Amino acid sequence: MRAWIPAILLAIAATPAAAQISGNSNSLNATNDRLSRQSEIRGIRNQQQFENNQIRSQIQRNELFRPAPTGPIIAPPRR
Repeated sequence: MRAWIPAILLAIAATPAAAQISGNSNSLNATNDRLSRQSEIRGIRNQQQFENNQIRSQIQRNELFRPAPTGPIIAPPRR
């Protein structure tokens, strides 16, 4: 019964080493880094779009509630 315990422990210990040797951890790290950058870029784009929409809304509100011009009315000269 005790003979299989070292074999299992050896197999468990060899698995992470084999993954590191094959380069899988590097490709996983590169993939994680790429996905992280993409997520950050997407967040920045979303923030910029939000700010642009806020500015457009403010411009539209300003145009909508602009007071009527006051002062003398300029009429064409009579003939």
